Amino acid sequence: MKAEPYILAPLFVAAFLLAASTHQSSARLGETTIQCADRYGPAKLDQATAVVEKMSPLLQGAIERTFVYNGWQIRAAFLELDGAAVRIQYQKLPGASPNLAIQDFEYSAILAGEASSGTAWRPVAFEDPNSPAHGYQKAIGDMLMNGVGAKAWQRSDGAIARLLPGGMILQLDLPAALAYEQQLKVQREQNARASVPQF
Repeated sequence: MKAEPYILAPLFVAAFLLAASTHQSSARLGETTIQCADRYGPAKLDQATAVVEKMSPLLQGAIERTFVYNGWQIRAAFLELDGAAVRIQYQKLPGASPNLAIQDFEYSAILAGEASSGTAWRPVAFEDPNSPAHGYQKAIGDMLMNGVGAKAWQRSDGAIARLLPGGMILQLDLPAALAYEQQLKVQREQNARASVPQF
């Protein structure tokens, strides 16, 4: 028995809507620039945004895009032009909320949106990967960060989320972002050592 086209059309529409809704619930960290723009609208291209991206980059040397979405600024860093977002920062826009600090229900909603299928976030101790301190000094510094509102979570695939001190920025990193930063740090140290003149 041959299926009539008017019977199959609703099935195709339903399958398309299911696929689209599955895409919308996928993780934002790891999405491409195009996927981020589909989700949040076009990236901001004004002069002030370009200055912020240049003077205070999310990830040195990375391609950065800034999106505005429902009272939030979302900055995303990409290591390649068509690559995945390896670092994302969420921050409320001034005037969008009476309290610029990210509340527990807000970071919970962001983390839920950033949990891809099969992954989950669990709380971990806050650690600053850029801290020059080692040993006890680092442990004390990290403990102090926890005391000023800093929090951290790790996703089961290795991604890290940090509510930075002050509670106004939630930063999410794929392991690739942290590895890239470590490579930059090693390169800077090597360049500094190589630049010392022979006395």
